Amino acid sequence: MEKSDHHLKSLLKWFYPGMRVKRFLLIVLLGIILMAVGLIYLIDLSRFLWIKDQIKNLFLSYQIAPHLSGFILIILGSLLIIIGIANINRSILKRIIPKQVNQVPEIIYQQRKLEKGPHIVVIGGGTGLYTLLRGLKQYSSNITAVVTVFDSGGSSGQLRDELGVLPPGDIRNCLVALSTEELLMKKLFQYRFSNGSLQGHSFGNLFITAMSEVSGDFTKAVEKSSEILAIRGRVLPSTIDNVTLCAQLKDKQLIKGERNISQSKEVIESIFIQPASVLPLPETIQTLGEAEAIILGPGSLYTSIICNLLVKNIPEAICQSKAIKIYICNVMTQPGETDNYTTSMHLKEVIRYLPYNCLDYVLINNQKLSKAVADKYKEEGAYIVRDDLPREFDNRTKIIRQELLSEHNFARHNSEKLAKLIMDIIHKEKK
Repeated sequence: MEKSDHHLKSLLKWFYPGMRVKRFLLIVLLGIILMAVGLIYLIDLSRFLWIKDQIKNLFLSYQIAPHLSGFILIILGSLLIIIGIANINRSILKRIIPKQVNQVPEIIYQQRKLEKGPHIVVIGGGTGLYTLLRGLKQYSSNITAVVTVFDSGGSSGQLRDELGVLPPGDIRNCLVALSTEELLMKKLFQYRFSNGSLQGHSFGNLFITAMSEVSGDFTKAVEKSSEILAIRGRVLPSTIDNVTLCAQLKDKQLIKGERNISQSKEVIESIFIQPASVLPLPETIQTLGEAEAIILGPGSLYTSIICNLLVKNIPEAICQSKAIKIYICNVMTQPGETDNYTTSMHLKEVIRYLPYNCLDYVLINNQKLSKAVADKYKEEGAYIVRDDLPREFDNRTKIIRQELLSEHNFARHNSEKLAKLIMDIIHKEKK
């Protein structure tokens, strides 16, 4: 009884003053009446009703054939219903999405198309992951970004130390990359305060931290942030435990903290996490099992990609999945982290932290850098990753070389080219 009263009250609200739908509801009602009368006249039930004479007089005065009048009434009624419903929808949508009301058909079509896209899991972090997600969201909304939460520097590290929250930096970048309003969200979420007590903090980091405090759970905070930003896909931390990334260097020195590792000038022998027994989110393992494609990289080799493989059960879930496994090799070496690393060294390090080589494809950029960009990176101690891989790495892994570069003062992958290549691989494997 209470439910029916609630539904009735909700229905009556449509007739409140100022709703601007009553006139259109009346048009729809009139259309229904005309259709009903047309049907009655068409199937000759009018002899049982008083309306017979009125209809006959109306149409015979215009010398219209009796059965044709029924068709005319049905057509008029249908047009009124269509006009009424269209205006009701427009009136409602003007209040919900005023700036996009004329784009509703295109928006719905695009969303339906993206919903049919492949289920893709991308593992990594940093600028490389941001670049890839920007391209992939044009092909599918079934994207899951599994990102590192081990950041120990900058705004993320400070929030971690002071408030005990997981570092939100890479998660913020992924939310922005997958957002439907990317340019606006990038300006807002990447904005850094330049003075006062908030100096150095990005708005996005503070937003996710505040959401975490309000919801009481970091995972829920990311989920709610995703809803607010209306992202295409979802973002999952590799683990919700507070973890420290550590590196054993060739000179036997032990370094702790992602920032310290990335700035180290010594060769990294191995990396590990403390504590070592942290578990991933159940959703992460489930998503890896259901994926059609799992992509590693691009991104910082140790501090963005491999660090996610240190979380218990994630490497096993990747190799056990029936998904296509793709590794995207970085374009440039990273000073302090991968100095003098070649493509084979990158690939072998990734495989080293998997149970076995389960990679199906390795994507390598073979486009040359312009001298201006190369000189700029040379000053920072970074160089293009030298391709020393053979045509076939082994019987399992295929090597694909293409021009995948986007040069705008930076040597980075081209989002569109990279995403298209990945989609071509997925479609090819599906056949």
